[in-house]
Amino acid sequence: MTNSVSTASNRTPAGRSGETVSKIVEIIKAQILDGRLAPGQRLISTDLILELGVSRGPLREAFRQLDAERLIDVEPNRGAIVRRLDAIEVKDLYEIRIALEGYAARLAAEKINEGNNRAHLTQVLEKGRRHRTNPVFAHFIADNREFHQMIVQIGGNAELGKLIDKYQQPVFMIQLRQIIGTDQVMTHALDEHEKIAEGILSGSPEAAYLAMQTHLHHSSQLILSSPALSKNKQSQKIK
Repeated sequence: MTNSVSTASNRTPAGRSGETVSKIVEIIKAQILDGRLAPGQRLISTDLILELGVSRGPLREAFRQLDAERLIDVEPNRGAIVRRLDAIEVKDLYEIRIALEGYAARLAAEKINEGNNRAHLTQVLEKGRRHRTNPVFAHFIADNREFHQMIVQIGGNAELGKLIDKYQQPVFMIQLRQIIGTDQVMTHALDEHEKIAEGILSGSPEAAYLAMQTHLHHSSQLILSSPALSKNKQSQKIK
Protein backbone atom coordinates (compact mmCIF):
# COMPACT_ATOMS: atom_id res chain seq x y z
CA MET A 1 0.00 0.00 0.00
CA THR A 2 1.40 3.41 -0.91
CA ASN A 3 1.83 6.33 1.46
CA SER A 4 -0.49 8.62 -0.45
CA VAL A 5 -3.68 8.76 -2.48
CA SER A 6 -2.63 7.13 -5.75
CA THR A 7 -5.26 7.30 -8.44
CA ALA A 8 -4.88 9.32 -11.60
CA SER A 9 -8.64 9.36 -12.17
CA ASN A 10 -9.07 11.38 -8.96
CA ARG A 11 -6.91 14.29 -10.05
CA THR A 12 -8.77 17.45 -9.10
CA PRO A 13 -7.99 20.66 -10.97
CA ALA A 14 -7.96 23.69 -8.73
CA GLY A 15 -11.22 25.59 -8.95
CA ARG A 16 -13.10 27.62 -6.40
CA SER A 17 -11.54 27.03 -3.00
CA GLY A 18 -14.65 25.59 -1.31
CA GLU A 19 -15.28 23.16 -4.16
CA THR A 20 -11.64 22.08 -4.18
CA VAL A 21 -11.61 21.40 -0.43
CA SER A 22 -14.84 19.40 -0.65
CA LYS A 23 -13.43 17.32 -3.50
CA ILE A 24 -10.22 16.56 -1.61
CA VAL A 25 -12.24 15.52 1.47
CA GLU A 26 -14.46 13.32 -0.70
CA ILE A 27 -11.51 11.54 -2.34
CA ILE A 28 -9.57 10.86 0.86
CA LYS A 29 -12.68 9.80 2.77
CA ALA A 30 -13.63 7.36 -0.01
CA GLN A 31 -10.17 5.81 0.04
CA ILE A 32 -10.28 5.35 3.81
CA LEU A 33 -13.68 3.72 3.40
CA ASP A 34 -12.60 1.21 0.78
CA GLY A 35 -9.32 0.37 2.48
CA ARG A 36 -6.81 1.95 0.13
CA LEU A 37 -5.72 4.13 3.04
CA ALA A 38 -5.20 2.13 6.22
CA PRO A 39 -5.15 3.18 9.91
CA GLY A 40 -1.72 4.56 10.78
CA GLN A 41 -0.86 5.40 7.18
CA ARG A 42 0.75 8.81 6.63
CA LEU A 43 -0.71 11.21 4.05
CA ILE A 44 2.17 12.91 2.22
CA SER A 45 1.20 16.51 1.43
CA THR A 46 3.68 16.98 -1.43
CA ASP A 47 2.46 13.79 -3.13
CA LEU A 48 -1.19 14.74 -2.73
CA ILE A 49 -0.62 18.21 -4.15
CA LEU A 50 0.85 16.68 -7.30
CA GLU A 51 -1.62 13.82 -7.62
CA LEU A 52 -4.76 15.86 -7.02
CA GLY A 53 -3.64 19.02 -8.78
CA VAL A 54 -4.40 21.26 -5.81
CA SER A 55 -2.52 23.83 -3.80
CA ARG A 56 -1.34 23.56 -0.21
CA GLY A 57 -4.06 25.82 1.24
CA PRO A 58 -7.11 23.72 0.19
CA LEU A 59 -5.27 20.52 1.17
CA ARG A 60 -4.55 21.92 4.63
CA GLU A 61 -8.23 22.86 5.05
CA ALA A 62 -9.29 19.39 3.85
CA PHE A 63 -7.01 17.86 6.48
CA ARG A 64 -8.67 20.04 9.14
CA GLN A 65 -12.13 18.82 8.10
CA LEU A 66 -11.07 15.18 8.06
CA ASP A 67 -9.45 15.65 11.47
CA ALA A 68 -12.70 17.12 12.80
CA GLU A 69 -14.55 14.07 11.47
CA ARG A 70 -12.11 11.82 13.34
CA LEU A 71 -10.90 10.18 10.15
CA ILE A 72 -7.32 11.42 10.39
CA ASP A 73 -5.02 12.89 13.01
CA VAL A 74 -3.03 16.00 12.14
CA GLU A 75 0.09 15.87 14.31
CA PRO A 76 2.66 18.67 14.71
CA ASN A 77 5.85 17.96 12.78
CA ARG A 78 4.43 14.64 11.51
CA GLY A 79 1.63 15.74 9.22
CA ALA A 80 -1.62 13.87 8.65
CA ILE A 81 -2.05 10.21 9.57
CA VAL A 82 -5.12 8.00 9.03
CA ARG A 83 -6.67 7.63 12.47
CA ARG A 84 -5.98 4.48 14.46
CA LEU A 85 -8.36 3.93 17.37
CA ASP A 86 -7.21 2.69 20.76
CA ALA A 87 -9.21 0.44 23.08
CA ILE A 88 -10.72 3.25 25.15
CA GLU A 89 -11.91 5.10 22.04
CA VAL A 90 -13.45 1.93 20.61
CA LYS A 91 -15.32 1.26 23.85
CA ASP A 92 -16.56 4.84 24.26
CA LEU A 93 -17.64 5.30 20.65
CA TYR A 94 -19.46 1.99 20.49
CA GLU A 95 -21.38 2.89 23.65
CA ILE A 96 -22.55 6.03 21.86
CA ARG A 97 -23.43 4.04 18.73
CA ILE A 98 -25.48 1.56 20.76
CA ALA A 99 -27.53 4.39 22.26
CA LEU A 100 -28.08 6.23 18.96
CA GLU A 101 -28.56 3.29 16.61
CA GLY A 102 -30.64 1.39 19.14
CA TYR A 103 -33.02 4.34 19.20
CA ALA A 104 -32.96 4.49 15.39
CA ALA A 105 -33.99 0.82 15.26
CA ARG A 106 -36.90 1.56 17.61
CA LEU A 107 -38.09 4.38 15.37
CA ALA A 108 -37.80 2.20 12.28
CA ALA A 109 -39.93 -0.52 13.86
CA GLU A 110 -42.59 2.05 14.73
CA LYS A 111 -42.67 3.37 11.15
CA ILE A 112 -42.02 0.22 9.15
CA ASN A 113 -45.53 0.10 7.70
CA GLU A 114 -45.47 3.69 6.47
CA GLY A 115 -45.07 4.28 2.73
CA ASN A 116 -42.52 1.96 1.10
CA ASN A 117 -40.43 1.48 4.23
CA ARG A 118 -40.98 -2.27 4.40
CA ALA A 119 -40.01 -2.78 0.76
CA HIS A 120 -36.91 -0.59 1.10
CA LEU A 121 -35.60 -2.44 4.14
CA THR A 122 -36.29 -5.82 2.57
CA GLN A 123 -34.47 -4.79 -0.60
CA VAL A 124 -31.35 -3.63 1.29
CA LEU A 125 -31.36 -6.78 3.43
CA GLU A 126 -31.58 -9.00 0.35
CA LYS A 127 -28.75 -7.09 -1.33
CA GLY A 128 -26.47 -7.84 1.61
CA ARG A 129 -27.20 -11.56 1.44
CA ARG A 130 -25.09 -11.86 -1.71
CA HIS A 131 -22.00 -11.91 0.50
CA ARG A 132 -22.94 -15.32 1.87
CA THR A 133 -22.13 -16.91 -1.49
CA ASN A 134 -19.94 -14.27 -3.13
CA PRO A 135 -18.15 -12.31 -0.40
CA VAL A 136 -16.39 -9.15 -1.57
CA PHE A 137 -15.31 -7.06 1.38
CA ALA A 138 -15.18 -3.71 -0.44
CA HIS A 139 -18.80 -4.21 -1.53
CA PHE A 140 -19.76 -5.49 1.90
CA ILE A 141 -18.58 -2.24 3.49
CA ALA A 142 -20.92 -0.27 1.22
CA ASP A 143 -23.82 -2.68 1.76
CA ASN A 144 -23.31 -2.66 5.51
CA ARG A 145 -23.45 1.12 5.64
CA GLU A 146 -26.50 1.14 3.38
CA PHE A 147 -28.31 -1.25 5.74
CA HIS A 148 -27.61 0.91 8.79
CA GLN A 149 -28.43 4.12 6.92
CA MET A 150 -31.71 2.69 5.68
CA ILE A 151 -32.77 2.05 9.27
CA VAL A 152 -32.07 5.70 10.10
CA GLN A 153 -33.91 6.84 6.96
CA ILE A 154 -36.99 4.81 7.86
CA GLY A 155 -37.02 6.36 11.33
CA GLY A 156 -37.29 9.78 9.70
CA ASN A 157 -35.13 11.76 12.15
CA ALA A 158 -32.58 13.67 10.06
CA GLU A 159 -30.66 15.08 13.03
CA LEU A 160 -30.30 11.61 14.52
CA GLY A 161 -28.92 10.49 11.18
CA LYS A 162 -26.21 13.16 11.28
CA LEU A 163 -25.14 12.11 14.77
CA ILE A 164 -25.04 8.44 13.83
CA ASP A 165 -22.96 9.13 10.74
CA LYS A 166 -20.44 11.00 12.87
CA TYR A 167 -19.87 8.01 15.14
CA GLN A 168 -20.21 5.37 12.46
CA GLN A 169 -17.05 6.41 10.66
CA PRO A 170 -15.58 3.96 8.16
CA VAL A 171 -12.44 3.75 10.29
CA PHE A 172 -14.28 1.15 12.35
CA MET A 173 -14.83 -1.12 9.38
CA ILE A 174 -11.30 -0.77 8.06
CA GLN A 175 -9.80 -1.48 11.46
CA LEU A 176 -12.19 -4.37 12.02
CA ARG A 177 -11.14 -5.94 8.72
CA GLN A 178 -7.47 -5.75 9.60
CA ILE A 179 -8.00 -7.14 13.08
CA ILE A 180 -10.27 -10.15 12.69
CA GLY A 181 -10.46 -10.96 8.99
CA THR A 182 -13.09 -10.41 6.36
CA ASP A 183 -14.95 -13.72 6.58
CA GLN A 184 -15.62 -13.41 10.29
CA VAL A 185 -16.72 -9.79 9.95
CA MET A 186 -19.21 -10.58 7.21
CA THR A 187 -20.63 -13.75 8.76
CA HIS A 188 -21.31 -12.11 12.12
CA ALA A 189 -22.72 -8.94 10.57
CA LEU A 190 -25.03 -10.71 8.12
CA ASP A 191 -26.49 -12.99 10.80
CA GLU A 192 -27.10 -10.06 13.11
CA HIS A 193 -28.56 -7.90 10.35
CA GLU A 194 -31.19 -10.60 9.89
CA LYS A 195 -32.13 -10.34 13.57
CA ILE A 196 -32.33 -6.55 13.44
CA ALA A 197 -34.49 -6.65 10.31
CA GLU A 198 -36.73 -9.29 11.88
CA GLY A 199 -37.41 -7.01 14.85
CA ILE A 200 -38.10 -3.99 12.64
CA LEU A 201 -40.28 -5.86 10.13
CA SER A 202 -42.32 -7.36 12.97
CA GLY A 203 -43.04 -3.85 14.19
CA SER A 204 -41.48 -4.52 17.59
CA PRO A 205 -39.41 -1.53 18.80
CA GLU A 206 -38.02 -3.49 21.75
CA ALA A 207 -36.93 -6.47 19.63
CA ALA A 208 -35.34 -4.13 17.09
CA TYR A 209 -33.49 -2.24 19.81
CA LEU A 210 -32.18 -5.39 21.50
CA ALA A 211 -31.01 -6.87 18.18
CA MET A 212 -29.15 -3.66 17.30
CA GLN A 213 -27.65 -3.49 20.78
CA THR A 214 -26.44 -7.10 20.48
CA HIS A 215 -25.00 -6.47 17.01
CA LEU A 216 -22.97 -3.43 18.03
CA HIS A 217 -21.88 -4.99 21.32
CA HIS A 218 -20.53 -8.03 19.47
CA SER A 219 -18.71 -5.79 16.99
CA SER A 220 -17.03 -3.85 19.78
CA GLN A 221 -16.04 -7.02 21.64
CA LEU A 222 -14.45 -8.50 18.52
CA ILE A 223 -12.25 -5.44 18.22
CA LEU A 224 -11.48 -5.06 21.92
CA SER A 225 -10.44 -8.71 22.29
CA SER A 226 -8.17 -8.74 19.25
CA PRO A 227 -4.39 -9.23 19.57
CA ALA A 228 -3.80 -6.44 17.04
CA LEU A 229 -5.57 -3.86 19.20
CA SER A 230 -3.65 -5.00 22.28
CA LYS A 231 -0.39 -4.67 20.35
CA ASN A 232 -1.37 -1.16 19.27
CA LYS A 233 -2.19 -0.27 22.87
CA GLN A 234 1.22 -1.49 24.06
CA SER A 235 3.06 0.42 21.32
CA GLN A 236 1.29 3.62 22.34
CA LYS A 237 2.45 3.13 25.96
CA ILE A 238 6.04 2.69 24.80
CA LYS A 239 5.87 5.96 22.89
